[in-house]
Amino acid sequence: MAKKGKISAISHKDEKKRPIRWRAYKQFFLIVCEDEATEPAYFAQFKAIFDIIANESLFLKFVGTGRDALGVVEQAMKERELFKTETNKEIDFVWAVFDKDDADENERTQNRFTTACQLAQTENIKIAYSNEVFELWLLLHLTNVSATSPIPRQTIYGILETAIKNSGTLYKNFVYEHGKPNIIAIISQIGNEKQAIEKATDLLKIQHDRHIIEANPSTKVHLLVKELRDWIKFYTPNQI
Repeated sequence: MAKKGKISAISHKDEKKRPIRWRAYKQFFLIVCEDEATEPAYFAQFKAIFDIIANESLFLKFVGTGRDALGVVEQAMKERELFKTETNKEIDFVWAVFDKDDADENERTQNRFTTACQLAQTENIKIAYSNEVFELWLLLHLTNVSATSPIPRQTIYGILETAIKNSGTLYKNFVYEHGKPNIIAIISQIGNEKQAIEKATDLLKIQHDRHIIEANPSTKVHLLVKELRDWIKFYTPNQI
């Protein structure tokens, strides 16, 4: 069981070995991600926990898309409808996880990003965005990040690599490679989720009066993580 703000590395058997009994589940949770590797690997850890502790009460599904913000929201809508068609069940909680990336590059990308946010609100889809990238959320597990000026993604990657190298002898030769999900296991081992939530909360407070596209650095991934943690506490009230 996860303790002290870290995700437990709980293994689980392949779902295809046992038919899913949809009638048994009380809640259904859908997370649709922009990335196809790092973000799904991160949320897979939570699914592993729920598969054990929820006893067929909460079903968590995550999807990687490889699409931009608007594409992620649109895919979330499709996944929700597909799920309903296949299971005759309604998704209770839908989250779209995406980055600002190059949304400020030109008018078209800005419009697509703004439309994504508006569509998500209309469709009752919660947003867990990061400006600029999801790796900011991972970095907050290890160190403080200043909100005084924007931080380019390449800088985030560099700081993340350095922070991991400085964590101890085990990772002194670590080289960060973008898109490789092995970073998730490392953050789970050496990072502090509770502190990351506090730091992300502070960044949002500082950036609260700025448009999402301009609010660099900031992230709302911690809001999704807090919601997942609340459900873990609900199903394990005597273990957290």
